[in-house]
Amino acid sequence: MKHTNIINKVLMLISPIFVLTTLWVFLHFVDLSPKITPDFFFSSDSEIFKKDQQIQQEFPFAQQVILNIAAPNIQAQNYVSKIETLSTQIEELPDVDSVNSITHGPKNIEEALNNPLWKRLLIGEKQKSSSIVVFVKTENYTRLIKNIEHYTKDLQSDNFNISISGLPYIVEQIRQNLTQDMKVFTLSAVVLCAMVLFLIYRSFLVVIGAAIACATASMLALIIQQMMGIPIGLLTANLATIVFVLTQSHIIFIVSNWRHASNNKNKKEATLSSALSRTLPGSFWAMVTTLLGFGSLIFVEAKPLNQLGIGGSIGTFCAIICAYFVFPAFLRFSKLNPSKLSFKIAKQFPVSKILASKITKTMLVVAVLFGAVGILQLKTDPSLLTYFEKNSELYQGLYYVDENGGSNPLLVVVKRRNGQRLDTQESYDMMWDLQKAFAKHPDVGSAISLPVILAEGDEHWLGKLLPFKTLVNILSGDLFNHIGRSFINEDRTEALFFLRMRENGREKDRLSVVEEIKTIPEKNGFELKQIGGTYYLQGELSASVAKSMLTGMLTLITLFMFISFYLSRSWPATAAITAAIIVVSAIVIGTLGMFGVPIDIISSPAINICLGMAVDEMIHLTIAAKRYAKDRGLRMNKWKSWKAGLNEQSWPALTSAVTIMIGFSVFAFSDFPPSQRFGLEIVFGAGLAMIATLIIVPYIATINWNELKIDIKKKLAQQKAPSK
Repeated sequence: MKHTNIINKVLMLISPIFVLTTLWVFLHFVDLSPKITPDFFFSSDSEIFKKDQQIQQEFPFAQQVILNIAAPNIQAQNYVSKIETLSTQIEELPDVDSVNSITHGPKNIEEALNNPLWKRLLIGEKQKSSSIVVFVKTENYTRLIKNIEHYTKDLQSDNFNISISGLPYIVEQIRQNLTQDMKVFTLSAVVLCAMVLFLIYRSFLVVIGAAIACATASMLALIIQQMMGIPIGLLTANLATIVFVLTQSHIIFIVSNWRHASNNKNKKEATLSSALSRTLPGSFWAMVTTLLGFGSLIFVEAKPLNQLGIGGSIGTFCAIICAYFVFPAFLRFSKLNPSKLSFKIAKQFPVSKILASKITKTMLVVAVLFGAVGILQLKTDPSLLTYFEKNSELYQGLYYVDENGGSNPLLVVVKRRNGQRLDTQESYDMMWDLQKAFAKHPDVGSAISLPVILAEGDEHWLGKLLPFKTLVNILSGDLFNHIGRSFINEDRTEALFFLRMRENGREKDRLSVVEEIKTIPEKNGFELKQIGGTYYLQGELSASVAKSMLTGMLTLITLFMFISFYLSRSWPATAAITAAIIVVSAIVIGTLGMFGVPIDIISSPAINICLGMAVDEMIHLTIAAKRYAKDRGLRMNKWKSWKAGLNEQSWPALTSAVTIMIGFSVFAFSDFPPSQRFGLEIVFGAGLAMIATLIIVPYIATINWNELKIDIKKKLAQQKAPSK
């Protein structure tokens, strides 16, 4: 006991030093601004990303920002003058390589309206708008987009309505939304969770200690992540909130077991030590299951999921370290009497077996129906437009650009079947046919290719006299800024078709559309060599997310089943936990599918977090029930064992679920739809996990299967018996 007291005093001295050191390092070295670059789809060593980069290297093509400007009359002198002013201002920006508009490229508005190249590139439907195409030479879009928005703000009016799109613009808007949500809603979630904990514990010191321990874990996770060279990204922007919740879960169970240990009327220090040793096994296995959840993402090709897997694994370790190293010091200082903590809500559990039976059967039926129907309707490849509020100006602008020529680039590289050169009259005619075939596809907004570029040169009187081979060489030289090199390779055997794909109204997933596009060259005498661009990468990313979500979920359920059996050594308990996890998963996934909720890259990890929370609570309950059964020589399938487990663990399970639901519910007020979906999916999953833990698991674990078999046989016999 003496040695224990000395160790505790040393820990009480080291704990504040550890917290202050973590805070100092965090404030001085951690960059909290999200970094979202064009390669955020896949890691640099991914085969998919490498193939896309090969296209970019062979056919140099800069990222584009597209400004679409609508007006009653785009031929009016005032309109043309404003376009010239805006084009010149943007072209002079240091992050801009070049600009094309009705005043920068074509000789005049008449040429822009009639020339095959400029008409496709610059003129909107029914000549109600024209575009300014900005070719970008930077991957740091923040300054560029800020300057463009500054210039457009001065000219914006009802008669000069400017809409902006393009990957650099969309990436920057996502970054700004994530930054805003990190500042506002993460802090709001922390404050709300703290308020709930105070209402329960009625001790400022305990709540402050919990908040400091959780915040320290979040800061420590971000520090280690930064040291590993992983910046704040699409998914790791929510890492601080996730780690905060993981730490809070450990703390709630520690306080609960502290309350139970106080019944022995030991000294306060002995009571706390007993609570920590009593809680640690459950916390350890909860950490293991959470690690498995995040670990399943580490080997996924999708870069955002890969980064979340690494960051989440780091955060899982930080959570248990801070919960057991930082928080106990505040309990030792607090004057809270744990025996006076209220258990009024928890005393409602376990519910009667009749009610538990009805709830369990109802949820099983709902899980089967929702799971079977909803999983077939999952929207795992949503439009880029779903990332923004439908009624916002940003959405309307993106929608308008998308409707007038498409917004998402798809790069298609082809060669002739016989391998002949493409700078001949015959190849030129064949490529025109292929150009028209691509343009006819309903998901293609516009198409630019070598024959369209050559048609621009053909408009000049000298172009009519030159052979196509010479024209291609001229367009690939310095005089025309090497534009030809973007559409044909050096040996003139492969050509690139630049397709701007429509996002709005797409009924199929992107990869299905890509498969349709792939068949077009074959029908027109060409062989498909490569395909890439952000449209294709986003399709592969969505497929990777869907695959990792479903296969990862099945893998986790299997692993959780083995862990459950290892901890309980009881097949009924294992079956109960496995069934409960499947019910939660099926209802969450099924609901998303049946109600058409888009599963984007940002909200997709919510299901993994829900499963982790469900398993954490079930593990603590199972260990408590097993401990009671072992101490009294009972079997795990006895209702008395689970009732004792619920008496001990229903309070922390309820408290944990309620604080999580309240904390994440603030994301519903975000202006960023992916954050809304992320928060609300966790709220929904946490509620289901609570019901599954407190009702479904105890009920299924205590079913007398022999009696059930006898009842079923009796009913079958009665049905077969002849009626009198």
